[in-house]
Amino acid sequence: MKTNSYLKTLVAACLLLLSVPALAQFKVVGYMPSWNGDVNAVQYDKLTHINYAFLLPNGDGSLRPIENPGKLQSLVSASRSRGVKVLIAVGGWNDGNDSAFEQLAANATARTNFVNNLVGFVNQYNLDGVDMDWEYPDAGASASNYAAMMQQLGSALRSRGKLLTAAVVGINGGSILNSVFNDVDFLNLMAYDANNFDHSTFDFAVQSINYWKGRGLPASKTVLGVPFYGRPSWESYATLLSRGADPNADVFNGIGYNGITTIKRKTNLAFDQGGGIMMWELSQDATGPNSLLTAINQVVRERSGGGSGVATFFKNCNYDGAAVALPVGDYTLGQLQARGILNDDVSSIRVSGGYQVVLYENDNFSGASLTVGADNGCLVNNPLGAGNWNDKVSSVRVQTASSGFSTTIQAEAFSNMSGVQVEACTEGGQNVGYIDQGDWLAYYNVTFPTSGTYTIEYRVASLSGSRLSSDLNAGAIQLGNVDIPATGGWQTWTMVSQTVNVQAGTYNFGVYAQAGGWNLNWIRISRAGASRVAASSAATLAASEVEPYPNPVAGRLHFRSARNLAGSTYQVLDAYGQVQAAGTLGTDGADVASLRAGVYTLCITTKERQKITRRLVKQ
Repeated sequence: MKTNSYLKTLVAACLLLLSVPALAQFKVVGYMPSWNGDVNAVQYDKLTHINYAFLLPNGDGSLRPIENPGKLQSLVSASRSRGVKVLIAVGGWNDGNDSAFEQLAANATARTNFVNNLVGFVNQYNLDGVDMDWEYPDAGASASNYAAMMQQLGSALRSRGKLLTAAVVGINGGSILNSVFNDVDFLNLMAYDANNFDHSTFDFAVQSINYWKGRGLPASKTVLGVPFYGRPSWESYATLLSRGADPNADVFNGIGYNGITTIKRKTNLAFDQGGGIMMWELSQDATGPNSLLTAINQVVRERSGGGSGVATFFKNCNYDGAAVALPVGDYTLGQLQARGILNDDVSSIRVSGGYQVVLYENDNFSGASLTVGADNGCLVNNPLGAGNWNDKVSSVRVQTASSGFSTTIQAEAFSNMSGVQVEACTEGGQNVGYIDQGDWLAYYNVTFPTSGTYTIEYRVASLSGSRLSSDLNAGAIQLGNVDIPATGGWQTWTMVSQTVNVQAGTYNFGVYAQAGGWNLNWIRISRAGASRVAASSAATLAASEVEPYPNPVAGRLHFRSARNLAGSTYQVLDAYGQVQAAGTLGTDGADVASLRAGVYTLCITTKERQKITRRLVKQ
């Protein structure tokens, strides 16, 4: 299905507005310095705001010429076409010299000149607002003058539909008066440069958010800042990696920085406690899979509901640009557009093992088609024998590659729960116990790849017998009750099962205690007719082949295994089932140094979709 160029441009513009809401709610703000970085290298689809740094004022309220104005114009043009807002950052560190700010803010005439000149600058370059980077006003008169300046500037910008934000210190920012909170759209917390080495720890991020929210800053206006550089060397993250630093660590040769694991933890923190995340600065990031902005985007997509799915569609070749993950199902053009995939706008695809994607040239699964059963980095000159399929897709089917399907969920790997506890299991690893009537367990993003009949098996133990029930999406779909027989002991295990009919899709799977007095070790979901014995053997074999060491562990965790675990994903869960660390395993294992001392559950999902669960003790 093709459209004329005008209509396609109009549709694309409208869908840009529809495809950003989750990201727009959670702000992702990157600084672009005038003196460094390539506008063409910016990952625009992973940002909501870009602050161009820096515009400097004079003491009379006039503005100095902007450095590299052509770069700013190019940045605005590239951002505008992608729905990203651009603000001008005013001030900056400037070698600690804020005398111009002190002079203009103290004089009403100079303040007015400054505000009028900034409004003119914003209009001249078609910007979306101003980011005020007078970072360190003094207490007393200076603080009052800053507040007066921000009130006047905020009023002038808001009346024109523009934004006002500000960069502030992580903690001890008493010179930023609370009245400023009403004048800004949000504050960018510079939760870095706290000291020379551990200048931007996770704990300092927590302190920064708590400090500003404790003073009354709304969570929606609290944007957590993270560094893309290390101290004390001030080297960029990209430079550190080029010298051998680990992208998943935080220390290299005495230099402290934020690697992927910490960046993801901070992004989750910002999601839970604030309204966005900010980074200084974009040109310091690495490219490819080690990109910190990509790590941020992965968390944002997962937390916004865009990360679940078995096939991911990319706007550009080489898995670049806007990305949308889809679970199993059939998608017409309208359904694709509703999820943010534009007509004739797919250039590369990633497909999880065991699944395939059927691409159709026209809407409603008509016209020429192409079946893709593995990752395809560029649909131009397609190697699958069907010619050029770049920017040619108007409807798709996401399917399992075969009828067999089985997945095992470890009971202790719950995403949420009420009332239960985790304990050691005689069958290895841990089980869920202390289950009373009304307790429940929830497991997010469980995929049923095809519509039809499934068998759900529960590995249970009970002293005197009990009953459970299961459901999907918090009870929206009831799957029925299952009786649990008396096994004679809390660690005497047996199998119970139920047969259910489920429509293809990704759900939150729930287990509810209709009565108490039972333990749960694992759950297995199998497509009717699938070889569950073979699947179970494969899962057990995979688990027996993997041994994490050292255990107890202090810093980096390694694995003894006959199989290659590189590329497998992992989560470290605490006793309450909350994720405390997560990432992708490299050839050198996983960094768990940031975990607090205690007992955890390590859950690994291999590239073959096998689940491995191990007990982990952190020193």
